[in-house]
Amino acid sequence: MLELNERQTAKFIKQKIEEVLREFNIALDQVLRVTCDNGANMLAAVRELDKYVQVISAEKLMLDDEDDNYEDNDELLNDIINELSTKVSLVRCAVHTLQLAVTDVVNHTDNRIRRITTVAKNCRKTAYKPSFDLKNIPLPPLFSKTRWGGIYEMILKFHDNEEFYRDLGKQFKELDLSEHWDYIHDYKNALQPVYVSTKEMQAKHMSVGDFYINWLRCMMEVKQQPMNELAKSLATSLQTRLQQLQQNLPFKAALLVDPRFNYISSSVLTSEEKEETSKFIIATSERIKSLIPTKSPQTSTTTEQNTSSSYLDDFMTRFFGGSPPSTSQTSSGNSFVKQVNALDLETHQNYKYDTWKHWTDRKDSHPELSEVAFTIMTVPATQVSVERAFSALALVLSPARTKLSAQNLANILLVKLNEELVHEIVPNMYDWKELSK
Repeated sequence: MLELNERQTAKFIKQKIEEVLREFNIALDQVLRVTCDNGANMLAAVRELDKYVQVISAEKLMLDDEDDNYEDNDELLNDIINELSTKVSLVRCAVHTLQLAVTDVVNHTDNRIRRITTVAKNCRKTAYKPSFDLKNIPLPPLFSKTRWGGIYEMILKFHDNEEFYRDLGKQFKELDLSEHWDYIHDYKNALQPVYVSTKEMQAKHMSVGDFYINWLRCMMEVKQQPMNELAKSLATSLQTRLQQLQQNLPFKAALLVDPRFNYISSSVLTSEEKEETSKFIIATSERIKSLIPTKSPQTSTTTEQNTSSSYLDDFMTRFFGGSPPSTSQTSSGNSFVKQVNALDLETHQNYKYDTWKHWTDRKDSHPELSEVAFTIMTVPATQVSVERAFSALALVLSPARTKLSAQNLANILLVKLNEELVHEIVPNMYDWKELSK
């Protein structure tokens, strides 16, 4: 986590991202995706980072090209960049996108929300405290204007204690909600599926596939309220926002390797989208292999064995007759492409199916494809971890610890936010018996 005092432009954010990557010895070629909110500066920063990685890749291709017929290197560089697919993809935070879908329909400036909020504030007056104490009714919570969930929680309190507030409204005019009860019912029923989905998306890690299941279930429950005008508008907004997310290649790749979505006769992706996504998966596999050190060439013993096998094949052909066996072996590359194409032939699995175990069981039979699948599935669908980091920062950087250096603060946060890994790593870091001496 960095303290930024300068204007957070796209170039400045890109520069800071590069500094963090260098600090942890992560090459730009290792960055496949960035999950962020819909802020214009973050979106632009990812685009700048993508361009930079593409230029690096293009320059490498230029150095490797021995048959270079171009006189102008700039012309060659531009041509190669145009041919390169996106290196650093952008994944928009699902929780933030879900919040945008809600604010498309209703927000705190709505006159009805403002009136209900005024009543919630009036409930805090001293004159009404005995009424709440007598019935043991909690006060309706007030909300932050940047979080729609707070509005839902306020309205939910009114909804759950409707009889009490109706009686209170008859006694005190400034607490009267007679004109808004229908709206309170519609709001609570329409927004409840979205509220539940948001809470589930705030898990420590949610893959793109699990997020999609969550979003579809939310849409289904909202659409089951045809008489609720608010729900009808919300369903339209959810569908529109989902279409924006579906244009993302990593999103499509996550669906392609998930048998809950991609199976025999599935139309989750069009044929054109499947072709494009398959190319993306193959390119991702090539990037993974490029980061692995090359293996030493096979020994001469292997060559001798292959030669001996060839002689034996010739002998058996003469002995039994017919044509000699095909000498062209299926390359691993061709095998990998066939496995990618065979994803369309998977059996349809239910929505609770463990996709991680699905690919773990195929590590031996589909080593390259499972490696790509794991890479895709580990892409977080939300940036909830960032919000959690801010919450942890507030606990660490307390008023009593204001003199913490930036480095010490970063180290404490690193341990606090990765507590589970620390418990696994520390016991194996040293020879504790030797140190005890």
